[in-house]
Amino acid sequence: MENALYDYWPISDRPKIEWPSGARMAFWLGLNIEYYEVDKASTSIFPTTAALSPDPLNYGWRDYGPRVGLWRIAEILEEHHVRASVLLNSDVCAHYP
Repeated sequence: MENALYDYWPISDRPKIEWPSGARMAFWLGLNIEYYEVDKASTSIFPTTAALSPDPLNYGWRDYGPRVGLWRIAEILEEHHVRASVLLNSDVCAHYP
């Protein structure tokens, strides 16, 4: 296989993955945190209001995450000692400092 980025190394020849403390599996949790402009069309779960500007029904479910949902998830993660990564829309930094 021709690839300038790395040498070919078939998975069958790679060493077995050993997780810390003898764990049998690992997982990665990434929270998607986004900012949406109220007057711009976006994903619609209520197609009948998608043509409205602003679209209060569709904006409302998107706005729930940074306003309420994120904090509820953070409490649950803390309670269960789970660390998560963030998939952050850069506009969040400007609008929710």
